Amino acid sequence: MASTFARADYAKGMAMFQIYGGGAALSGRYHQPGVNKDEQDYADGGSVIGGQFLYYVSDSPCLALGFDVSHADFSSHESYQLLINRFTSSSAKNTTGFVVARLAYPKGRVRPYIQGGLGAQATSLTLDGTPINASSWADTHTTETRQLLNSSDVGPAIEGAIGLHVYLTKRLFIGAEYKILDLIGKDFSPTAAGQSEGLTKTSGTVAESSIGFMLGLGF
Repeated sequence: MASTFARADYAKGMAMFQIYGGGAALSGRYHQPGVNKDEQDYADGGSVIGGQFLYYVSDSPCLALGFDVSHADFSSHESYQLLINRFTSSSAKNTTGFVVARLAYPKGRVRPYIQGGLGAQATSLTLDGTPINASSWADTHTTETRQLLNSSDVGPAIEGAIGLHVYLTKRLFIGAEYKILDLIGKDFSPTAAGQSEGLTKTSGTVAESSIGFMLGLGF
């Protein structure tokens, strides 16, 4: 069995493709002093799917370069505390693409690695509000749900990850990866209804973390 895996050691000129899926969390919070009744998360935890392609450019150290693409869809965060006399529901999603470099342990059934990358992200944020506590909208005195924020932004991003592959055969593997993304330069603008509620542009770096499980093939 040892010789079977020796023939599959990572070497210059080898490539691999993997798909993955798992859970993700977003760190961003609404922070607008004088408007917010209480800071609340942009979104609750959600799911992430993605794929990676890597090509080994060096044997020693065992270094690969490639691409990492993913999409995360976060669950709505509901609150009675974000705005006074408003029930709010906030959700987010994003798509990211990175050029990555991976340093891997090249042999054996179990092969850990570290990875970093630079790329771009497209993130959208939505906030809906509904009057509560016998309140209403100031302009119409009605109580329907209104969209207070619906905005998208594109910007740079940084990736860092650690992972582990477990080889089932000399080419086929499963694995797990923990990843942190910095989504830089977020800039979301409120709708006209949101401006009437006193909301202003929300901006700043947002971090995303995820744990994914993968299936891949080396060739």
